[in-house]
Amino acid sequence: MAGGDRPLQTGDRIGTLLDALGAGGAVARGRAEDLVRQVTDLYGAGLQRILEILDDQGKLDDATLAALTADDLVSGLLVVHGLHPLSVEARVAGALDSVRPYLGSHGGNVDLLGISAEGVVRLRLLGTCQGLSLIHI
Repeated sequence: MAGGDRPLQTGDRIGTLLDALGAGGAVARGRAEDLVRQVTDLYGAGLQRILEILDDQGKLDDATLAALTADDLVSGLLVVHGLHPLSVEARVAGALDSVRPYLGSHGGNVDLLGISAEGVVRLRLLGTCQGLSLIHI
C-alpha cells in the first residue's frame, strides 16, 4: 500500500483549501482551521488506539515499532500526534547518522550542538565539505 507523493499532495491541497477559505474572512478561516484540528485530533486518537490494541495483543514488539518508525509517512504521523516512540534526540541523531557518509565523502562531518525546548536543532558543520551546497530552512 505505497502512498508515493500522495501525502505531500494532500498536505498541499489542505493548505490551498485553508487559504481559499481564509479569503472568506477571519471567521471562515478560524472555522476551517478548527475543522482541520478536530479531524487531526480524531485521527490521532485512532492511531493511539491502534497502538494500544497492538500492544494489548502483544504485537507491538521492537520489530513492529522499527517497521512503523522506518516508514516516513507513519513516522511523520506518529510525530504529529506525539506518539513516536523515539525521543527527538534519538530521531535527530538517526537523521545525522544517515547523512554522515555523504558528508564524509566530501571531507566533512556534523556535530549536534543541542536541541532547544522549542525544538530548534543547532548543528556545527565540520571539515571542508567540498562541493556541498547548504540549504538553510
